[in-house]
Amino acid sequence: MKRRKEEVAAMSKMVKITQECLEQCQKEFMEALSGGKFPDGKVTFTKTLGTLNRKARVLFKELAWLKMQTLIREFDKEVAWHGVACRGDEPDTYYITDILVYPQEVTGATVTTDQGKYQMWLMGHDDDIFNNIRMQGHSHVNMGVSPSSVDTSLYDRLLEQLDDDMFYIFMIWNKRKDRMVKIYDLKTNVLFETEDVSIEVVADEDGIEKFLKNAREMVVNRPVVSYGHGYPANLSRYDTRYGLHSGAFAGSPKNGGSTPGKTQALTESKDKKKKGRRKGRRKDGYGKNSNVGKAGICTDDVDVLDEQLYESLYMRDYH
Repeated sequence: MKRRKEEVAAMSKMVKITQECLEQCQKEFMEALSGGKFPDGKVTFTKTLGTLNRKARVLFKELAWLKMQTLIREFDKEVAWHGVACRGDEPDTYYITDILVYPQEVTGATVTTDQGKYQMWLMGHDDDIFNNIRMQGHSHVNMGVSPSSVDTSLYDRLLEQLDDDMFYIFMIWNKRKDRMVKIYDLKTNVLFETEDVSIEVVADEDGIEKFLKNAREMVVNRPVVSYGHGYPANLSRYDTRYGLHSGAFAGSPKNGGSTPGKTQALTESKDKKKKGRRKGRRKDGYGKNSNVGKAGICTDDVDVLDEQLYESLYMRDYH
């Protein structure tokens, strides 16, 4: 039963009363008048015009979407905008092709428009834009997205200016990406609300979406194989930090071969550890004669490296 209520709440509604609905309203109103008692001397009658099992799609051109999201993200007070919109080829589909910011004064909770400046701004656009400004949106910053009384009054005023073949989209967003959406389509006599509307972004040919898609195809996660003491067999953890890469280690001879003196010093340091810290050796592991330097492990003997690397890095990082 609960599920059924949720489905009904998410259904779109009629905007204008039809002849059939008018007759039904008259019948129900007469029944309420004839059989009711009115202790406060007032008559209250509410009638839902009807629900429709229809859904809408709002498709943003990529640049328009980025403009709107940038306004929401960058402004720490309310900000409002218009959208240039048109109908799609499919039923109940609407395209928003651009976002325009108009003159306004804002606070943390209000947007105020100087009507004179607004009209001048509006008339400054060519007919293609002027005739297709069919969306109004604003940010509630960090607050909820329920319309205020000021918002609903604005919606009523704008709807009064629409012809019977027009539509208008209202949106409220916040920084958490919560949204409120209302689409009034007088031509098809339907009101779509948030639950009835899906939001989609149409990628531009050379836009960010395509760039990210290509980037993800080029970037892969490097596999990490652990063994022995638990550090990566491919040394991926230390490649950049310690200069260990491509099988060559900082401090090793360029033309191959070993460095007996340095290898011997590393091996002897293990025995001296049991007798206490060597005099003059710094706590961070960079003593005067230490073979563990900022450039890496000073040996190209893989067996010695395998035995000493973990201990040396442990001493550097945690002691």
